[in-house]
Amino acid sequence: AETCIVAEREIPRILIDTDAGLDDAAALFIVLAMHKQERVNVTAITTSYGNTSLINVNKNVLRVLQTVDLLDIPVYSGAVSNLVLPGAPYNPTPHHGFDGFGNTNLPHPELSKYLQKQHAANKIIDEARSSKGSLRILTLGPLTNLALAKRLEPSLLCQLASLHIMGGNTTGEGSRTACAEFNFVADPEAAHIVLSRDIDNCAPGSLPGNFTTTNADGSASVVLEQCPIYITPWETCLRALSVPYDKRIELGNVNTPQAQLINKAEAESLKKKFFKYHLSCDQLSASWMLDILLGDSVLPEHERASYVPLCKESVECRVTVELQGQLTRGQMVLDRRSRIPHSVPATVLTAVNQPYYLRYLGLAFGRKF
Repeated sequence: AETCIVAEREIPRILIDTDAGLDDAAALFIVLAMHKQERVNVTAITTSYGNTSLINVNKNVLRVLQTVDLLDIPVYSGAVSNLVLPGAPYNPTPHHGFDGFGNTNLPHPELSKYLQKQHAANKIIDEARSSKGSLRILTLGPLTNLALAKRLEPSLLCQLASLHIMGGNTTGEGSRTACAEFNFVADPEAAHIVLSRDIDNCAPGSLPGNFTTTNADGSASVVLEQCPIYITPWETCLRALSVPYDKRIELGNVNTPQAQLINKAEAESLKKKFFKYHLSCDQLSASWMLDILLGDSVLPEHERASYVPLCKESVECRVTVELQGQLTRGQMVLDRRSRIPHSVPATVLTAVNQPYYLRYLGLAFGRKF
């Protein structure tokens, strides 16, 4: 686990990349709760197609920010489709609804007033450069924006403090296809670009000036290490979390703006119960990131001695993404024997401290931790 940055009086900087559907909205509320407490600093939100169209995603993000009075956080619109096959048949999943918000068609802030002019991929690059190694990125949707940014700035992952991804799978069980998870199969090339190490990505000279330091003898030193990558895969969300629908309804039974919005948006999915349990993939990824960054500091002081991390088990191995398989395109490959030259090291979440996770999930509905 990483050293708690808050203890060093440094507030972690976070950029969130999202395709805001139902679980994205709840995940945003979780992170924004810590932002409002000044435990983390959400510097920007970037958007892409995914659970719904890009324009709907932008509306949904602004709805979330308006709900918690945080429209001052800048939003940058990004990829409208995947990199190679625009219009590929990865349509929104039914439980998100056509608008990504349960077909509620709720009012939203004016897009032209709040959306920034800069493209999301360029904003990601600028944030990484200006952060001087302190930026954390949380991705909740297809990795298209991040892939575009990495192609423009090959050393991007060497400039981050960490990258937290909801996506991929570990046992070949798919969510959108037989063998691949939705976020990765929505843009397999993008996922492959992000989870591939190109030769000399982090070589001296490929990094911006603020990553070069001058030694006493006048020579230059640069940061060469790729940032830690934390992946929350589909199977962990599907099997390690078993949140009954009754528990989800209980968590939402509170009179807060967050609960009111999520309850409206999830009304149809709660009624139809598309899955055996209430799924909370993006919420889990956001919560794990916060637990890595904040540790026991979010707990009341009298509870800290009994703190147990959210992550019960994880797999440390190299990963990449399959592009060619007729049936496995978009599947995450666990390179356990380090045989694939371009694979990258990652920590993959496999088991969860569910009681502790439920405390984070409560933040999505405006509850106290």
